[in-house]
Order: sequence, then C-alpha cells, then structure tokens
Amino acid sequence: MKSRTEEDRELVELAQTGDAHAFETLMRRYTPSLSRYLRRFLQDAADIEDVIQETFIKAYIAINHFRGDAAFSTWIFRIGINTAKHGLALRHRQGLRLGDLGDEDLDTKELVETEADLETPELRLQTKESLALLDAALEKLPEEQRMSFELREIEGLSYEEIAGQMHCPVGTVRSRIHRARDTLAAALKGH
Repeated sequence: MKSRTEEDRELVELAQTGDAHAFETLMRRYTPSLSRYLRRFLQDAADIEDVIQETFIKAYIAINHFRGDAAFSTWIFRIGINTAKHGLALRHRQGLRLGDLGDEDLDTKELVETEADLETPELRLQTKESLALLDAALEKLPEEQRMSFELREIEGLSYEEIAGQMHCPVGTVRSRIHRARDTLAAALKGH
C-alpha cells in the first residue's frame, strides 16, 4: 500500500506532464484540509474560498517548478498561507488608513502596522530560511513520525482518526507527534 506522500508524488508527476485529472485529484484531496487550515487566519468563508482558488491557480501555473524536496502538502499549504497573508496585508493597506483611526484604536493601528511589515525583504528571507529548515527537519523525521505530524498539524485530523488511518493505537500516535514536535523544535531552536 502506497503512502499518501507517494501517491501525491505520482499525481504531481502526472500533472507535470499535463494530466489535468491528476491535478484535479490533488485539488479535491487538499481543498478540505486547506480550508480548515485557512480558518485560523480568515473568518469570512468567501475569503477562504478566494484564497483556495488563487492557491490552486498559482500551484497549477508553478507545478513544473515543484521539485519534490518537500511533500506536496507542505508546498500547497505554503502557497495558501502566503496567498492569505498577502491578501490580508493588501486589504489593510488599501482599505484602512492609519490616519483614519483615533487614539482609542491603538491596537488596530499596531495590527495594521504589523500587517504592512509582512512583506519586507528581510522578513521574506527569514521566512524562506525558516521554511527551508522546517522542510529539511521534516524530511529527516522517521516516516511514521512525519506522517503522524502532518496528518495532525496540516490535515487537522484527530488523534483517533490518525490512529485509524495508520492502524496503530492512539497512544502511539500521540507519542510519535510529541517526538516529531520535539525534534522540529530542536532543529529550529537557534533560528
């Protein structure tokens, strides 16, 4: 039985040859989990739908540049979060001017200033370096830990759902995820 990562890799290879059905399969596979993930940043269902649509358009255009250094799920989620952050920063710059806010809106001013700073070259470089470190650390994890971690943190599955998919006890899933988090935290600690 193939792992989800192996299935994704095969679908990506087919999509890179122009197989639209393979790309549609990837879209159907990752739209629900991407939607759940984006709900952490966006409250409006229409905004989430727009970001998902734009994410898959960007992914379709860039699919030939996907090298497989990281899992497809990591790549598509990175495109999704970058698209959401760009949209939030753009909305704040266009729709809300700091001068329009009074002194009672200091928290909002700080939020808008922070969002406007999301696109600085230094922050983009730092984010790129952090993602590269995270990808490298994820790839070094044992397969069971990596899969458990991705199913929990990226797919949003419960421990019980992961245990069912991986055919192991819930305690084993918890242990794998805990060890994966410790390993990733240690890899990213100095950064």
